[in-house]
Amino acid sequence: MSETTQLPKAALSRRAFLTVSGGAVLATPFVRTSSAASRSLTIRDPGGPVGEAYKKAFFEPFAKAAGVDVIGVQSSHGPTGEIKAMVDAGNYAWDGALLDMSDVDVLSGTKYLETVVGKGGLGPNASQIPAELRSDLLIGAMGYATVLAYRTDTMGKKPPRSFADFWNVADVPGARSVRKHASGTLEPALLADGVAKKTLYPLDLDRAFQSLDRIKKDVAVWWTGGAQTSQMLKTGEVDCLITWNGRAQVAIDDGAPVKIVWKDAMFSFAGFAILKGGPNVELMREFIEFASAAENQAEFVKYSTSGPCNPKSFDLIEPKLADILPTNPKHFADMFVMDAAWWGANSAKAQERFETWLLG
Repeated sequence: MSETTQLPKAALSRRAFLTVSGGAVLATPFVRTSSAASRSLTIRDPGGPVGEAYKKAFFEPFAKAAGVDVIGVQSSHGPTGEIKAMVDAGNYAWDGALLDMSDVDVLSGTKYLETVVGKGGLGPNASQIPAELRSDLLIGAMGYATVLAYRTDTMGKKPPRSFADFWNVADVPGARSVRKHASGTLEPALLADGVAKKTLYPLDLDRAFQSLDRIKKDVAVWWTGGAQTSQMLKTGEVDCLITWNGRAQVAIDDGAPVKIVWKDAMFSFAGFAILKGGPNVELMREFIEFASAAENQAEFVKYSTSGPCNPKSFDLIEPKLADILPTNPKHFADMFVMDAAWWGANSAKAQERFETWLLG
């Protein structure tokens, strides 16, 4: 991966986020409607509630402002194979796609993705996104965290306050659940074993699996879908688990006695990317600039508990809602950023070893 497309490796600082968010006048959504006449965009999204959130906050407002049709298309998680096939064949079902950091790393370079910045340079809205949350190929639209969550009714007297506590079944008892996937599981295993956030990457796989050995027999459920974790927290099937902050928040919003632990959470972000050589590259760039506006990202979080990547959005978000978002500076400072470059280079090896370990 070239230096210009490098995605973040270090924890984002509270100061960096506050510096961008403080004091300046909010930019307005940015659309060059002249290039949008009689055109349409098809953009890959995750579908489900999150897809609906993108539709309400980004797709429909941009369609109205630019006078185009914007169509969201659901696909599998991590659609890098689909993108490669489309670009290689020159047959485009999508103009752009919502991708996460590791997806872009898999597609690194400029063979499969266009740069999000055109000849005119970075737009006023995209310029407000911190450098750690954008690259030449991706501008952050949403941030999310892998967190520890627990039920306060069963673990309230001695709750897990860290991944070390989650691993300490003897002193912090309770039914546990962990994701049935290497990503977002190996990092907590190493943190629980005493590895510091700043020295987490490159991941020490031997040490990570030795740590997982200590808790393997105590994992009641290896979960495979985010909705499953919300349900388990609501029903009390498990007492604590590692999941995404939005999935834990669903349980809280539904009345379950659940608390999120932000300490040592793993932060990731997703944004919109442009397929290389597609028919609507410039229009996708205009859409990305529009989606980067503080107003639009603030609107998005009304429908999703992912955090905005534009810090100025917090000037427009109600404090009660801002309190539960992962990019809130008070939570942000305690997190680390997933190393997309490491996962891009090692995901297949790590996942194969994880699946073999589970069967052992």
